[in-house]
Amino acid sequence: MAQKVKHLALLTALLWSAAIVFLHSCQRDGKSADIEPEKIIGQIELPGQEHTKQKMPDQAPKDAGSDQPPVPDQINTKLPDFSKYNDVEKKKKAFFNFLRPILRKENLKVLQERAYVLLQWQHFRQNRELPEKDVEELKALAEKYRVDHNYRDGKEFFKDMLIHIDKIPVSLALIQAAKESGWGTSYFARKGNNLFGQWCFQQGCGIVPRNRPQGASYEVRAFDDVSDSVRVYIQNLNSHPAYDKLRQERYRMRLAGEEPDAQLMAGGLEDYSEMGMQYVETVQQMIRGNKKFMGLHGQDIVS
Repeated sequence: MAQKVKHLALLTALLWSAAIVFLHSCQRDGKSADIEPEKIIGQIELPGQEHTKQKMPDQAPKDAGSDQPPVPDQINTKLPDFSKYNDVEKKKKAFFNFLRPILRKENLKVLQERAYVLLQWQHFRQNRELPEKDVEELKALAEKYRVDHNYRDGKEFFKDMLIHIDKIPVSLALIQAAKESGWGTSYFARKGNNLFGQWCFQQGCGIVPRNRPQGASYEVRAFDDVSDSVRVYIQNLNSHPAYDKLRQERYRMRLAGEEPDAQLMAGGLEDYSEMGMQYVETVQQMIRGNKKFMGLHGQDIVS
């Protein structure tokens, strides 16, 4: 028995050493687009995690893991005609099948940015001076995600960055898209590839709603393709002050070593619609009622 325990301890040490070697190799590169998030996220202690009960590094949850189908290089981003479906279940499946790979691809980009920030956080904790190019990259990411702290704020900066830069659960995004676009059949979805009801406020930036109140200046934003709509939606939830509660809930799950949960995060969508809490309850109900149509598995089941 003692011999087995000794071998197990040795194997754990070897696995952890291999992980450290990989992390340092990624640090030398410093480009988020070249990072594999599943090999980093969950392997580096988060700011604040030292005060929580956390899983061992080799037991950490996978994120963009190998139990999911790989994101294809070529994805159809042209909105199909979903109005042709008379069968409701077939329509739902077709809508989810179209949108799911787009969401995963855009989430992967965000997770690569998250992994990059994690590597710089590890560097900072080791009292290493970051190269100027990495400081500038962090500054650019902070501006992108509306992070108020700067690199010199140390731990608070990295904590704020990691609260903002993370994936949006696939099932949450699928359901919001379904609700906001009428399962891809709304006028704004068909004419502007807008699946999430995004607005803009410059004249000519989108489509003027027929029933826009007199004196209002907003338009419904138009996108070149659906992937642009998805990208802006994810960044909106990750950056806008209105969704701070959603991000805080997601970070609490990360601190506990858990995957971001769609139902819990939906509780932070009260300001997404004028419906308020009724909107939150509708989204949560739709998530529960449509799981069997989403085609999710592995880590996506909880998302």
